[in-house]
Amino acid sequence: MSRRIQSTRQNLWKAGLLLTTLVIGGFLIPESLRAETYGIVNAGNEFEPKVTIQVKKREIEVKKTNPADKFESISLQVSPKNLSLIRNVGLLKIEWISTKNLPGRPLPFAGPRFDPNTRTYQDSMGPSVALKILNTSSRALFEGKDISDLFIIKINNEVLVSSESIKEKPRTVRFGSGEDISIKIDRNTIVFNVDNYKKGEILNVDNKSGLDQVLGVVLPTTGLEYSRVIRKPEQSKIPRENLDRITVAPDSGIFIVLIPKHDAAQLTRLHGQEIVINIYDGNRIRDQRKIPINVAADLRQGGGADQERPGDPTHPDDLQPSTSTEPPTGPKPVAPTSREPRPRSLEGTKHSMWIWILQISNLVIVLGLAVYGFFFMLPRIQVLEDRLAKNEMFIHGSREAIRDELEQIKKEILDQCRNVPESE
Repeated sequence: MSRRIQSTRQNLWKAGLLLTTLVIGGFLIPESLRAETYGIVNAGNEFEPKVTIQVKKREIEVKKTNPADKFESISLQVSPKNLSLIRNVGLLKIEWISTKNLPGRPLPFAGPRFDPNTRTYQDSMGPSVALKILNTSSRALFEGKDISDLFIIKINNEVLVSSESIKEKPRTVRFGSGEDISIKIDRNTIVFNVDNYKKGEILNVDNKSGLDQVLGVVLPTTGLEYSRVIRKPEQSKIPRENLDRITVAPDSGIFIVLIPKHDAAQLTRLHGQEIVINIYDGNRIRDQRKIPINVAADLRQGGGADQERPGDPTHPDDLQPSTSTEPPTGPKPVAPTSREPRPRSLEGTKHSMWIWILQISNLVIVLGLAVYGFFFMLPRIQVLEDRLAKNEMFIHGSREAIRDELEQIKKEILDQCRNVPESE
């Protein structure tokens, strides 16, 4: 009996030790090595798991949760915020895993199925149960990073979201008093006065939800000289035909640039209009934000723009917004401002005239020096040529005299040699 109790205690101790080891090991495993479930949110606002994603040091594994699923389209877009990954996209490889868990031949990520304009790799995923993105560069492109920092993954043109983000969504996106605070707008109204009507105003809209948001922007149709919606942070302009549906990535946003017309009647029409920002949930508008536009009374009465151009019927300043922000004080300062271009143009003409005079003077001086040098050096050159000719003639004469002298000495020696045997 005692042996049985002792054995039971040992088994319980071993089971407790094993459980403790598993718990501690679970905490010690790096979060980057754990597979996370990603999927989509259906029409019933329910999460549907599609794949598990595991980010390792040198590879990223995207594995189906149900191996029997077949995806008509799967796209991997390089995150526009990760400049290091964009620069090394040519060193990435795609490896498909078959139903028998056998890896295929690694293919270039930036191959035929890669769109360089959008930096997106797109293909279908049928029998394959998984795919891997391999890092063949020498840089640590994946280590210590979340998948959202590396790629935007879509299945059948729907962006995948993490199961953890769905759980945290009520804490991230809250609906209070009918307003979605996941979209942050930096101001509640736009006011144009004599200080800013020339340079315009900028309205910033940021996505703070942690998920992709679809926005629609409606701008006033009258009273604006310039209006443009620009995407952050890449500073790309959004075409007007796409303003009704703008997809804004997490921690990104848009800003709206507005410059009013410099006309009292147009400013009066602009006063009281609104900028409407629609926040979509699928095909329905989940929330709507309206930012009213107010124009100061002195501008609507012609006290700002009209006093600066009292005799000009064409209003040339309407063609291009001015950069000056100083308001006019009355009709007296208008006369000197209208005469300013004349002295500036005369000053510019005089300045260019002096430049031409200096250039011509320099050219005359250079030509004079060249002529003087030519006529001054020519006699000296001729004297040197004469001296060289005389020296050459002297050397030639000396050479001939020496040759004659040698021939004479040679002849005398030969004559003496012939006469010696005869005398003997």
